[in-house]
Amino acid sequence: MSTFAVMVFPEEKKAYEGLHALQELHAEGSVTVWGTGVLGRAADGRVSILKRTGDGPLGTGLGALAGGLVGLFGGPLGAAVGVAVGATAGGVGDLVRLGVSEDFLQAVQEKLAPGAFAVIAELSEEWQAPLDTRMEQLGAAVVREDRIAFEADLLEKRVEARKARLGELRAEHAERRKEKARKHAGEKAEAMMQKLLGDELEYERRKLEYAAERTEQEIDAAKEELEAKIAALREQASGATKEVRDRIEQRLLAARKEFAEREQKLTRARELTREALHA
Repeated sequence: MSTFAVMVFPEEKKAYEGLHALQELHAEGSVTVWGTGVLGRAADGRVSILKRTGDGPLGTGLGALAGGLVGLFGGPLGAAVGVAVGATAGGVGDLVRLGVSEDFLQAVQEKLAPGAFAVIAELSEEWQAPLDTRMEQLGAAVVREDRIAFEADLLEKRVEARKARLGELRAEHAERRKEKARKHAGEKAEAMMQKLLGDELEYERRKLEYAAERTEQEIDAAKEELEAKIAALREQASGATKEVRDRIEQRLLAARKEFAEREQKLTRARELTREALHA
């Protein structure tokens, strides 16, 4: 499983030493690093991105994390994390979609004090000791969070809710038409109600169409990310010792499993949208 790691340093020079150490761990096969970035937190509490590596499919998750942290700490110093996590606008929305926990964000906020710097990374590791030991030598605190298929879960739940709502509206619309035929009264008010119901039906239908498009995009992105991870792992294994190749093989299996779980949830969401739109 991929992990987000935030390594916090007291000064910028140490942060870049930490970045170099992380690259060495990748080169020796102790971890597989999918992407990295360096952040700095100013005296007023705001966070900025100083350096970022890892573009394309492999940079998607890390880019969302970096943008989310910038958005999270973009407000007044000491803003409540719980309030920020509840937001969906701007960079903080990236954190919501990633599904990182409030405990993780609280820990990052506490460690990444004004004037501190952080190396952020998305990586795979069998055990934490190699990274922790190297970072401890450099005086860094490490905060981790597993990357889960939260966005796929969220999309599936939203589609289920919209499908149910669309069914309710269709039933109500049909019932009111029957009621109008029986009563032959209050036609002006009834016509207005029918229009409102029709508008809401169309609105829900369009939201489902958008969800269907979004699901297709997510499936394509997941496939691209898996292919990029496989290529990166094979490159890392090239010329490595048998012990390192065995560890990398385990990471390859984990990447395939992670993709399969994500694809299953996204496929389910796609099927739900099709069912709702063609009901």
